[in-house]
Amino acid sequence: ERLGDLCTAASRLRDQGKGRTVTFSPKVFIPLTRLCRDFCGYCTFRQDPLSAGDRLFLTPEEVLETAQAGGRLGCTEALFTLGERPEQRYPEARDWLQRRGYATTIQYLADMCKPVLDETPLLPHANPGTMSRREMMSMAPYNPSMGLMLESASQRLHAEGGPHQYAPSKRPRVRLRTIEIAGELGVPFTTGILVGIGETRRERIDSLLEIRRLQSSYGHIQEVIIQNFRSKPETPMGGQPDAAPEELI
Repeated sequence: ERLGDLCTAASRLRDQGKGRTVTFSPKVFIPLTRLCRDFCGYCTFRQDPLSAGDRLFLTPEEVLETAQAGGRLGCTEALFTLGERPEQRYPEARDWLQRRGYATTIQYLADMCKPVLDETPLLPHANPGTMSRREMMSMAPYNPSMGLMLESASQRLHAEGGPHQYAPSKRPRVRLRTIEIAGELGVPFTTGILVGIGETRRERIDSLLEIRRLQSSYGHIQEVIIQNFRSKPETPMGGQPDAAPEELI
């Protein structure tokens, strides 16, 4: 009964604020690399060089083939997903990039976005993690929009035993600064929060207020994703309960 009441209230707020029109962007995912310097307690995307084998990064040919296949199926967006700065942790990643003339993963990503924009009907949308102003400026000409999930503005989640203990890139300060840089540069941006990773309701509200603060200053937030935590086997948080439907609503 309580869940039904919450659904009714959520629907009413949606109707008042946004109406009932649903839009979406058909997209093809391009996982440029699954190597990552971070270790988050809930992640199954990341790999290390041993598990990745000889596929540390997608090649330029694989990137373009994937984008072209997505275009043939009616996609309009190429969503580049990747781990954060693996070259800082793994010499294998650093060597792979250097052999091809790149110092960083983000430099390689920028070069991969360009042919997708020029040679396919798709618009690139990159999610490379935290970025400096210079890095984002290098990406902006080839990405009509970009994104970075804030996940949470809570410093507490970085404490010992927390989901972000071994994830320096998940520090709220650096993630909020990346979103702010996007606003300063006028880059349309997607962000959001992750519900159920150990944050309190107050911390969840604080995270949304931080996003609203940046939107009020720059007007560049195009989408706020409310993502629910799901426990996954063979991860440190595999025994944690999923985010409750009541909390997600």
